Amino acid sequence: MVPKNQVFVFVMHIPINPGGVTAAVALLLGVVGIWLLIRIRSGLRGTTLTAAWAWAMVAWVCLVGCEIVIGVCHQLELSIVDNHWRYLAAMGLFLPTLAQVGAKRRHLVAWQLLMLAFWSALSVPVLEIWFLDSAGRSDPGWIWGCFLGLLMIAGLLNNLATRFGPAALCLAIAQGLMVYPYLPWASAPVTTGGALLSMGVLLLGMGMVAFRSQARSEIVRPENQAWLDFRDQFGSFWALRVMQRVNDAAVRYDWGLWLGWDGFHQVEIVGSDPEFRDEVRQGLVACLRKLLGDFVDQEWLDARLPKCDPKKNGMEDLEA
Repeated sequence: MVPKNQVFVFVMHIPINPGGVTAAVALLLGVVGIWLLIRIRSGLRGTTLTAAWAWAMVAWVCLVGCEIVIGVCHQLELSIVDNHWRYLAAMGLFLPTLAQVGAKRRHLVAWQLLMLAFWSALSVPVLEIWFLDSAGRSDPGWIWGCFLGLLMIAGLLNNLATRFGPAALCLAIAQGLMVYPYLPWASAPVTTGGALLSMGVLLLGMGMVAFRSQARSEIVRPENQAWLDFRDQFGSFWALRVMQRVNDAAVRYDWGLWLGWDGFHQVEIVGSDPEFRDEVRQGLVACLRKLLGDFVDQEWLDARLPKCDPKKNGMEDLEA
């Protein structure tokens, strides 16, 4: 069996010379990726994830633009330090998943400013070389490499258990290909072949999201449909928080049910009284509308949940 380290070394040394041809290939991949991202954008309508989508577009344009610039510079025989530019582009790949964590409406604007600061902080190893007139390859050290590895794992875990798990895996692989030289066990730089491969993996992931069926099943109850759509779009971090608040409310108001990862489950016999069942349903809908309202607009909620009884009160303290 070939050691994993040798596989990475082989990938990093794919013999593709940067130049006009590779710049053209990068441009072609870039156009396809932009088209896929525009297609994905329609599925995020009515949610606060449009900010994360915008960061994904920025990251993709930076990655593609980096390879185009490198290819053109090599074609014109202009001096350029490839690994510096690729490092900056690679840091952009962490932005979409970080923006997903900050998707709560009331914190949305402040979080975008924090994203800019975080991107700047991630870029410090290269910025130091540029502005302090240092020389050589950027080498942030093994502690910084471990930090980048943890960011990759955290982003992957946040979405792996959702229906977009395969796309999250593609993103993690692309991140690994681009930041491999800065990980503690690195032994090879990223070449043009490795960068183009990471772009291809990202395209595969974007295609999985863009062409995944959004059809709703008539068998799924509206409460479950709203929960599953929220869970898949916003990831495990916010899904677990909402799950906790819903289950707290279920205990407090004696609804006789609980929310699991796959939807709502009844835990006790709640009786056959239609009025009681309707009261539980009204309470559950009110709870979901209040909690999810921090992330989606009314049109998104109305498309998945029945109207809430305006007389249903007593849930002012429910927050995600």
